[in-house]
Amino acid sequence: MKAMVILAGLIAATGACRSSSSRYYTLVPPAHGRERPSTNDFQIEVLPVDVPADVDRTQLVVRRGSGQLAPIDAETWIAPLSLEIRRALSEDLAQALSARDVATMPGDDRVPTFRIKVAVQRFESTLGDHTLVDATWTIRQAEEGKPLTCAVRVRERAASGYAALVEAHQRGLARIADQIATGLRGLRAGAPVCPLVE
Repeated sequence: MKAMVILAGLIAATGACRSSSSRYYTLVPPAHGRERPSTNDFQIEVLPVDVPADVDRTQLVVRRGSGQLAPIDAETWIAPLSLEIRRALSEDLAQALSARDVATMPGDDRVPTFRIKVAVQRFESTLGDHTLVDATWTIRQAEEGKPLTCAVRVRERAASGYAALVEAHQRGLARIADQIATGLRGLRAGAPVCPLVE
């Protein structure tokens, strides 16, 4: 009972620290105008995404100058950053490939499954200037065959404001998803190669 009282107090204190004027952001693109996945030839499984420890927090973290990073208390991700990135990539890949992501739903054992693992080494946000993502990604067909592993760096211009910064990251992640989709198509065709980012 005492432990529950302490836990309730901690939750209340945490909520009290969050400003009522906080704004919440998502990296998941809007759903309107998007087609539902339709192929039954294969399915994908977007695995949990690794993110750097310095940005693995609730607040947006912005770069100021050459060596300063600043968490912004009133500008907050709606979900943990690693989950936000995974969900954004899942949405973009499902649309690009017309394939179901079975990471959060039952899959079909009779259909080939391509597992996609993304590890982000750098997730940089410079307010009013740019966003930058350095990452590696790997595609493996279940436990069969040799995986395809590629590195990617995407930089997007960002207008002023935090919303514009998030939109720039959405565009960057969409470009990464396009690269992964191209790599997966090549892997399925028997010609695995790391594609260039457009």
